[in-house]
Amino acid sequence: MKAELKHLDRKYSEKHQWYYAETVEDKAVPDQVDWWTKYALCVTRHMSEDGKKVQKVVVQINSQHLKDLLKKAVGSYPGVSLDTKDIALTQPCRLLYHYLDEIKEHGEKFEAGSEAAEHYNVLLNHIQEEFGETIQEARNLREQKVMSYQHLWTVFKPQTIAFARELGQIQAYRVVDSTYVCGMQPGLLTNLQHVDFDGKRFGYRTASIKIPPYLGDVAIKSLDVVPRPFFPHIQETEKRLIARGRHFEGFAGIHFAEHAAVALEHVYNNYSGGYDINRVHISERVVIDCATHHRLNPGLAKNEYDSDPFYTDRDEDECDNNRKDKELIPTTKLDFAPLTDEQCLLASALVHGFSFTHKKWIDMFIDELHPVEWNDECFSQLVLPTREKRMVQALVTEHIAQKAEFDDIIKGKGKGLVLVLHGPPGVGKTLTAECVAERCKRPLYVVSSGDLGTEPDTLNERLEQILDMASTWRAVLLIDEADVFLEARSLHDMHRNALVSIFLRVLEYYQGILFLTSNRVSTFDDAFKSRIHIPLKYGALDTSSRKQIWKNFLTKSGQGCCDEDTLEKLAEWELNGRQIKGIVRTGASLARFDNKDLDLETLEQVIGIQMDFERDLVGDGK
Repeated sequence: MKAELKHLDRKYSEKHQWYYAETVEDKAVPDQVDWWTKYALCVTRHMSEDGKKVQKVVVQINSQHLKDLLKKAVGSYPGVSLDTKDIALTQPCRLLYHYLDEIKEHGEKFEAGSEAAEHYNVLLNHIQEEFGETIQEARNLREQKVMSYQHLWTVFKPQTIAFARELGQIQAYRVVDSTYVCGMQPGLLTNLQHVDFDGKRFGYRTASIKIPPYLGDVAIKSLDVVPRPFFPHIQETEKRLIARGRHFEGFAGIHFAEHAAVALEHVYNNYSGGYDINRVHISERVVIDCATHHRLNPGLAKNEYDSDPFYTDRDEDECDNNRKDKELIPTTKLDFAPLTDEQCLLASALVHGFSFTHKKWIDMFIDELHPVEWNDECFSQLVLPTREKRMVQALVTEHIAQKAEFDDIIKGKGKGLVLVLHGPPGVGKTLTAECVAERCKRPLYVVSSGDLGTEPDTLNERLEQILDMASTWRAVLLIDEADVFLEARSLHDMHRNALVSIFLRVLEYYQGILFLTSNRVSTFDDAFKSRIHIPLKYGALDTSSRKQIWKNFLTKSGQGCCDEDTLEKLAEWELNGRQIKGIVRTGASLARFDNKDLDLETLEQVIGIQMDFERDLVGDGK
């Protein structure tokens, strides 16, 4: 034996001889000894250079009986490999504490008096020596459903379920491990796993929650992370979370939904270099699309899964191709093998989506998403001449059915549907686009010149991103007040020429439904004329049109006041559709305040205020 040992203490009895050894090893002596392999268990204390401080204690498992026992009882444990030839555990050997019941269950099956039974007794003696006091104290505290900070790690057994309350939601986790950390923010750091979706597959992702130090004994159910046995109303909670997980599972892929609640927005902080979370109230239709979120927001994309993701029953490319062939967003769902109940229990409470009104990427709580209620009658309520309405219906229906095979000489060119809506404000231009989106059961993405910018580089970048999203989601795209991009080019204005050229290229290759609104078609560049499929002119509303609009809004308000005489009188006022909508809304609020039904008198009060304002505007204009 070449290595010199400062101390060798062989503990044995008549039965335990050669089964257990404790050594204190000189760090300066190379660890190239093999004498300890004859012992079933060897504990080695590694000392500092001066020999005054124990730096670490290693428990070497040599007995094949004990190796097999640990493999059966534990299976796997974070940071420890039980499949290797040599098994070395660094104290504290929490594996031995957490799986003591399983170790006893398997160890008691050994035949009495056998070598395996003797080795098993050696292991039990070591566990008692290392954790005896902890076992007793932790048991007493758990029986009272409290725990001290010193023994808090004992309640977080790996692979068990724990719960945390985050952002007002209960989230279930699978415990990975726990460790005490020091420094500026000390505490017990719990590493946890939950099920998430990365746009292609489901998998386990790690989250960390730190429980700060505390004095005395604290109720376990009041901790930031609560182990399953101590969480209140556990049966009802798990049932609800599994149902939520099934809902989460159903939103894999691209989906269109209704949302009316608080959502989370990630805002980049230039000072810290990270992202701050703002709460925003989103009450609108949204699109859920994790893949596009990660692709367009690489800074917010999550890390890789901790282990192999859950794979689909079908080939990934086949699933992607099927997704591209889908026509309507609500049916676009990737084909996955069903999640287990436990995976649903651990599913995230949040999904990534896009708000069309706020034009922001947001995280939404899965419980706040509901199916879209489409209005199949909206097109019949659109006040538009019959000829134009039929033309729009025919072209839109043909486009979404993708029956037309006509193409340009260059593949992929000229396959979009471009409609220009021009006329004064409030005559139904935006409503036409809304009705088309409703008929197609697709989202409506409205952008303005302000969203796109007026610098060529900015326009090109933002327009490409918007078209990317609109194409991915099969959205109906409306570019409002597009005059600045459509005006005729000039030999002396290179800036405008660049904007027009970019827009021309977009119209040429965009394959979706695109609406452009304008008030000045007379200034259009000649190149746009051949790229527009339907130019619709909206004139000032006549009496019959105003009457129909009044009827539509009054009926929708549910306030009555829709008799013919009332409608005839209301239609005499020269108002546009947007003004009529505002008057009905204001009148309904006033009627509720007065605790009465909406009537002609109330509406005329609001109309009078509106007309006074219009006269003041005309006067200011003069």
